[in-house]
Amino acid sequence: MEWFWLVVAAIGAGVGTGLAGLSAATLMVPILIVLCPSFEGEKGTYQATAIALASDILGSAVATRTYAKHKNIDLKRGWVVMACILIMCVVGSYVAFLIGNFTLGSMTLFITFFIGIRFIIKPETKRKDNVGKGTGLTGKEVLISVICGTCIGFGTGFIGSGGGMTMLIVFTLLLGMDIKTAVGTSTFIMTFTALTASVCHIIIHPAIIMEKWFMMIVCMAVATVASLISARFANRVSNKVVGRFNGVLLTVLGAFLIILKFWDYIIQIPFLSKWLGK
Repeated sequence: MEWFWLVVAAIGAGVGTGLAGLSAATLMVPILIVLCPSFEGEKGTYQATAIALASDILGSAVATRTYAKHKNIDLKRGWVVMACILIMCVVGSYVAFLIGNFTLGSMTLFITFFIGIRFIIKPETKRKDNVGKGTGLTGKEVLISVICGTCIGFGTGFIGSGGGMTMLIVFTLLLGMDIKTAVGTSTFIMTFTALTASVCHIIIHPAIIMEKWFMMIVCMAVATVASLISARFANRVSNKVVGRFNGVLLTVLGAFLIILKFWDYIIQIPFLSKWLGK
């Protein structure tokens, strides 16, 4: 069953990356630490995060290539965010090792769920003052990019997830990108942030390679294939369809992660406890 959940996590991570530009760790880390005994213990979360980040490298790279072929990447509006993320994810990785086990907080899980609802209700992300691709950043947008990029970068290195989802919000709602361009730019940035953060994790904790090398290879392979397939689908349909699919994906993902996080409390509910045979 452990290998089953490993593959399920990798498929979900790849689909999330290719379709919505989500970090693989958003789904993979909670599944690995809750459902896979190999990731129990003091450094279990850190190792799960490193594997998820490694899975993001090729997954994001193949998705980026697909989005680039359809001209759905806008680095002129995303380079400031990218620079801040790359710097801060190194800092976050080191702090994460010093502090120990840490997973996505409850607030992040609920935000994922409600963002999904938002995209289902309103799949189009264009603002009234939506900007064209390649338009330079204003002073206000540079400040937004620096603040958001710094926070996203630290979070990516620290917990290995949340970066893709947050970039989707920043690029669409704050920097005026359409959803396909936002996802394409996000996957491009994640290729480098995942590489930087995963290398930092492995250098800081080399036991990841010694103990979990085969799991890492399997996750990377499965996530890459799933990411490629979902990215090709996203670039062949309209922005509205992509937005709606992202809404369903984020809603289901958020609900699933909330259930996983609060499972010990859920099974104590009288009628559920009886139904589950507890």
